[in-house]
Amino acid sequence: MALMVEGLRKSYGNLKVLDGVTFSVEKGEFVCLIGESGCGKTTILKIIAGLERPDEGSVEFKDVIRPGFVFQDDRLLPWKTVYGNILFALKAMGIEDGEVVRRIIDFVGLKGFENYYPKQLSGGMRQRVGIARALAVNPDLLLMDEPFASLDARTRERMQEELLRIVEGKTVVFVTHSIDEAVYLADKVVVLSRRPSKVVRIIEIEIEKPRDRNSEDFIEKRKEIYSALRFK
Repeated sequence: MALMVEGLRKSYGNLKVLDGVTFSVEKGEFVCLIGESGCGKTTILKIIAGLERPDEGSVEFKDVIRPGFVFQDDRLLPWKTVYGNILFALKAMGIEDGEVVRRIIDFVGLKGFENYYPKQLSGGMRQRVGIARALAVNPDLLLMDEPFASLDARTRERMQEELLRIVEGKTVVFVTHSIDEAVYLADKVVVLSRRPSKVVRIIEIEIEKPRDRNSEDFIEKRKEIYSALRFK
């Protein structure tokens, strides 16, 4: 087991957001958190990353971990190039290795765009830079907060396909509103209730990857998650 999230409770003043959220993530597992807007999905990620403290409950890691965080908005530095944005993340860890940067740029399919600035890139390319920046520090755990939400449907599908290649073998916790995205990406889907959030169901997605979105198995899992969300 890579991490155990147990009994998380969190309030902001009188607003109760989390009410005993519990789930586990195995090493190398891709887990999606799904639920309606405002149910506390991002709060859970921030607690796992150590950016927020729960009022009650705990997050336990099997080993000391180095997390990488990919945000919904790419948060690139507009005055730095693709190369500079990724190198900036490494420098924050006390590392300055241009070869690592070049290798990561190639790995995420951005070779030839090293000297481009964010304003010169498409939305999908900007998100690749965000993913590359997170991967550059060689994280043990990748936390992703709806990174493809602002992309058009076809670009989003392409990025999902690319993501599975890029993060193969890594432990990932991924927030999404999209049932299709959850079924396509996840090994396990954690369905959350309305605020204050609890875990309604944990659904295993035992379909071989890459997945056919039109297959009977895919459609059945989509229906299963929809039913869990509908009756939460």
